[in-house]
Amino acid sequence: MEIALVPQLLGLDAVEKELLLGLLQVREEPFERLTNVARLEPNLARHALDGLLRKGVAVESREHTPSRYRLADLAEDSQLGRKLEERGGEQRDRLHLELDLMRELRALGQQQFINVISIKGRAHDPEPAPAIRSYLRALFPYLDLRLGTRCNFNCRYCLVGSEKKFVRPLGEVTQELELGRRCGLVRVALTGGEPMLHPGLLDVVSQARSLGYEQVLLVTNASLLASESNLDRLLDAGISAVGFSFDVPNREVSEHLWRSDAFEVVTTGIYNLMKHSELILGSIAVITQQTYRELPQLARFLADQAERHQGLFLPNLDFVMPEENAWEHRSELVPRLTEVVPFVREALRLARDRGLALTYRGIPACVMGDDWLDVDMDRFMHIFQVHDTGGEVAFNRAALDLFRQKPATCRRCRYYRYCPGVFRAYGHLYGTGELVPMPRRQP
Repeated sequence: MEIALVPQLLGLDAVEKELLLGLLQVREEPFERLTNVARLEPNLARHALDGLLRKGVAVESREHTPSRYRLADLAEDSQLGRKLEERGGEQRDRLHLELDLMRELRALGQQQFINVISIKGRAHDPEPAPAIRSYLRALFPYLDLRLGTRCNFNCRYCLVGSEKKFVRPLGEVTQELELGRRCGLVRVALTGGEPMLHPGLLDVVSQARSLGYEQVLLVTNASLLASESNLDRLLDAGISAVGFSFDVPNREVSEHLWRSDAFEVVTTGIYNLMKHSELILGSIAVITQQTYRELPQLARFLADQAERHQGLFLPNLDFVMPEENAWEHRSELVPRLTEVVPFVREALRLARDRGLALTYRGIPACVMGDDWLDVDMDRFMHIFQVHDTGGEVAFNRAALDLFRQKPATCRRCRYYRYCPGVFRAYGHLYGTGELVPMPRRQP
């Protein structure tokens, strides 16, 4: 549900609304972080913060240096709550729905949660390509378990780039593994940062297996898999699937994006993976300003690797998410959707001609067109949070939906229900004018 009435009743402009949505995602942050949280230019973030403070929507805390800012109390008997109630009028039902959602987001944000990646539970037309069906059956749904943020790369598009680099204690990791099992999950993906830098990685894999996880997926940049002995130890511990990052088969472009002279060890790690047909493999290439013209070459490279692997391999093209590092480098990294689509289509065609089901995410169907819906992963998977509320669990997608936006005209589109729209940060950069509703088909 879009939070629209509350900002309207508070007299917020469009930029103030974006900062309001950003503050819903955090407890308390300094101004420098708020520009990243809300994906706003510093001058716009300052304007929005001043407006929210003036209108009593945000609160400044001077207990820290520099000051930190948080959302004002939303309780019914708070000053802000009473003001909204007075202004609700005939729209009070809608107001209460939005306020309940905002309060729920604030409350759940204080509790332990895990991210789960799952299959969208509805019929699809067209059906996913056969390789996608096999991949979804084998690995979904799964617990997305971050082992920390420490990494041997510092990718310009990284989503955890500005966070302090750390490795999570085994106790925390165990708690999330156990929560996942309480939710009935039997598949887990170990992510980072670079999970291979976690000193207890092999213990985590073994523990996941002992708890009853049937599939243990490692998500890695593959650089440390250039050592075959590292891969052998992971296989012995119980790794059954690997997802690796690889953007384009171009050393200069890749090393510029990774900020690491690692092209040779990464490709060696990929070649080592392809020797193991028993492994389920996936890959992610981030579509950026530097890479989109080379996507056809990437498709050829991936098809070559698939022929060597002989097992299940599902690569994906992911349009860059303008968050964290990518937001910092937005002018360099983020292309327009309409610029990349011809190259994505050509890459998909080349892969299909070679018998490879190359997939994509992050490009709405109205921009991409109808011809490739069977490899559009946004149609078949989604992410949600599971919160531990003290003996019970609560499922929540609303916090993640805040990262996306669709203009009101999208309601006329035949793909409205499944399409996630565009990242809010993308809308801040380019607007939503590229999204043109596709007429509904007549019954």
